[in-house]
Amino acid sequence: MNTNSTTDLKRYDDDPASPSPDVHAALLALRARADRRRHLVTTATEHHSPQDLQRLVQELQVHQIELEMQYEDLLLAQAEVQSTRAQYLDLYDFAPVGYYTLSDTGLVEQLNLCGSQLLGTVRQRLVGRRFALFVAPTHRMEFGQFMARLFAAERPLSCEFPLQREDGTLFYAQIEGSQARDPLDSTATARCRLAVVDITARRKATEALAASEERFRKLFTESSDAVVLVQGFVYVDCNNAALRLLGATHKEQVVGHPAWAPAPDRQPDGRPTADVLRAAVADALRTGSQRCEFVMHQVSGAEIWVEAVLTPIEVGGGAPLVHILWRNVTAEREAAAQLRESKARLKLALEASETGVFTWDVRRNELRWDERSQAIFGRPFDPGSVPAGGFTDGLHPDDRERVRAAVEQALAERTPLALDFRVVGPDAAVRYVSSAGRAVVDARSKMLVFAGVLRDVTTRYATENELHYKTLLLEQLLNNMPMMLARLRPDGQYLEAVGAGLQAIGRHDDELVGRNAFEEFPALREPLQTVLGGGQAEFLLRTSAEGRPVTFQNYGFFDEQRQQAVVLSVDVTEAEQQKKQLQAEKEFTQSLLENSVDGIVAFDHEGRITAWNSQATRYFGHERATMLGHSLFEVLPQFDCPQSQELVSRVLAGESVVLTSQRFKDFPGHYDAYHVPLRQGGEIVGGLITFRDVTERNRLAEEATQLRLRQQQEVLSAILHTQETERKRIAEALHNGLGQLLYAAKLNLEGRAGAPASPRASLKLLHEAIRTTRTISFELTPGILEDFGLRTALQELRKRIAPSHLPVHLHLSGLEQRLRPQVEIAVYRVVQELLNNVMKHAEATEVMVHVAHEAGRIEVSVEDDGKGFDPESLAAQPLAGMGLAGVRNRVALLGGQLSINSRVGRGTIISFELQQ
Repeated sequence: MNTNSTTDLKRYDDDPASPSPDVHAALLALRARADRRRHLVTTATEHHSPQDLQRLVQELQVHQIELEMQYEDLLLAQAEVQSTRAQYLDLYDFAPVGYYTLSDTGLVEQLNLCGSQLLGTVRQRLVGRRFALFVAPTHRMEFGQFMARLFAAERPLSCEFPLQREDGTLFYAQIEGSQARDPLDSTATARCRLAVVDITARRKATEALAASEERFRKLFTESSDAVVLVQGFVYVDCNNAALRLLGATHKEQVVGHPAWAPAPDRQPDGRPTADVLRAAVADALRTGSQRCEFVMHQVSGAEIWVEAVLTPIEVGGGAPLVHILWRNVTAEREAAAQLRESKARLKLALEASETGVFTWDVRRNELRWDERSQAIFGRPFDPGSVPAGGFTDGLHPDDRERVRAAVEQALAERTPLALDFRVVGPDAAVRYVSSAGRAVVDARSKMLVFAGVLRDVTTRYATENELHYKTLLLEQLLNNMPMMLARLRPDGQYLEAVGAGLQAIGRHDDELVGRNAFEEFPALREPLQTVLGGGQAEFLLRTSAEGRPVTFQNYGFFDEQRQQAVVLSVDVTEAEQQKKQLQAEKEFTQSLLENSVDGIVAFDHEGRITAWNSQATRYFGHERATMLGHSLFEVLPQFDCPQSQELVSRVLAGESVVLTSQRFKDFPGHYDAYHVPLRQGGEIVGGLITFRDVTERNRLAEEATQLRLRQQQEVLSAILHTQETERKRIAEALHNGLGQLLYAAKLNLEGRAGAPASPRASLKLLHEAIRTTRTISFELTPGILEDFGLRTALQELRKRIAPSHLPVHLHLSGLEQRLRPQVEIAVYRVVQELLNNVMKHAEATEVMVHVAHEAGRIEVSVEDDGKGFDPESLAAQPLAGMGLAGVRNRVALLGGQLSINSRVGRGTIISFELQQ
């Protein structure tokens, strides 16, 4: 064997990297055989024959070849052991679990990279230190007991302890420990190995799970979602929302009944409901959750579609307990189909999203990228490698330095690269690109290539810019419009409340933060519980501020990512008031239409009927529901003629037309039709026809005409009768008064029985005749009334009535100005007639005459203290009291009404009023 081979073997024996005892033993055996061969070579040859020497040399040559072959095998084994050791070191150092080797005194003798990272310092500072120093002080005694059990036990042990890093921060760790003994040296000091895993996240998850279970129990009872529990296909519990969904009032209507009780025997697809539920429960038990839809019946018998989410709950033994969440999807089935179609389109769009791949050979500075990557840079596809400058040349000038620095850092630190930048294509179009990549190295950490992906995110950036713009727009709306945006925790506590809408309730931005919405606004409890339960709600909030009612329109939804409710509120106080006013006006208008005594029909430009009230139904026999939207010319035959069509055209042109005394078609009578244009905003939008039944009016008009004729006949008869009476009175006055005086004067002048005539007596008789003539003339035509007015004429009338016969008291007011001649003569004649009646019939001792003129009205009354009479008996005797009939007719002709107040034995008061 040559010297080099011997040296190599010695170096291999001395190499501490030879971990296998079998290889070491083989090397020792090989060396012993070589020593024996060397002994043969060094033995004296004088005692051997040439044949023995030749045979010995041949054997030595054969053994030399064997040794060289074994040496080659050993070299191959050494290389394999070294490779295995390198892999072991990589697995040990870069394992995601911290590995520690401790002495029997608890000192750290060896640890991997993850172990140093868990304790927050470098390995050099940890070797030789007690591991117990990194156990939380409150658990060090417990850790010591664990180590004692570990060294005493023959099997691995595990535990969980809080550990603290070099900087004092705590984390929870799961520790797996086992003894580490040297199989070649049983007397060596005992050691142990610890595998440490950070379970802080798992522990928090466990605590969160416990909290989640508590929330589940609370949400089950208080949730606004319908929830039932089924065990053995029988309802064992339900919440109030489930009762409301089924229209039940107490749990006994649900609990204890089969799961398919509130449902039809068969579903719309023909499958038995029991089979559908059994299959859904079986699928839920197999997969962990199952969603299905089926038809159910409410207590009232109403049919609803329900979406059910079945979730098995492990209860340990017995029939499985299934948690079922119900949701009424009757109104959402069609929307759900549209949503599924939309999701399918979205999935197709996501699958069609283009992402490019590239690899960069750093050593050669060559770039290989696929067609999509080159298309993102606006380049034609080149399947071969291109210089890396083609990549950097396409970068936006403002982003080149930033991309270069990021790539150099990723290459130097072997860290992943995630970067967004801009590229400029040959057409000068700017695109936003999102890239991700990292260096790919070999087993010796030698970089091979830098690989990554490219994706055109121009649309996303445009969306983000649009979102930023909308955010600014929302801020402007919140700051300048009566709006409010609020975010609330699941317990109802405000996290944010901003917007100009807060001013309506006397609050400022974020003044409500930290307060509970249920306490501030109790009316929010029910809708907010719906939102906080994971749903959406649109609702009104009515409150008051400074005694003024305020109304907010609210839209709320639950943010699953941040576990908070978001509510957008708009102050709609004015709109609500306007809505109420419009509703009131609408109801008032509808009431006017329905309670109008006239038939009302409205039509638009095309002649289609837009309004039809109940009175129109009575007039034409057609119900409102059958008339709206139909042509006026089709449903009303009387309009189906050229004249009516021309009339409608005139109305739509802005003209108002009235047709009077039109005959009804289906029943006797007449109506007036008023056609007027309807205007809106200054423009004619249609027409309105008002049909007024004038049958009764025409009948009353005819009766009034007949009555006026009868009254005129009665007045004429009374006037004629009065004239005849007046003529008779004048004739009696001329005959009995003036005629007698003139006859007496004649006799006196002729001499009575031959006696001589007396001139004085004749003159006296003639004077009396002249006075009587003047009295009669005054009664016929009072000239003093025309010359001096009503006041003087009434005063003169009182003087002519002898005080010894009847005292007359005058009370005159406002008669300084002259009245209309017709009024003055009427008042004078009426007073004259009434005084004559008093003197003839009343047997009165005095009379009070009142005449007053005020505010254009003349009030007249004549009151006596005579024997009185019964006005009803007077009215029943038309021929009696024609004086009063003449007075009544004279007053009626001037627009007044005579009032008679008389009682037997208590006098009479007759009064009337006239307009000046």
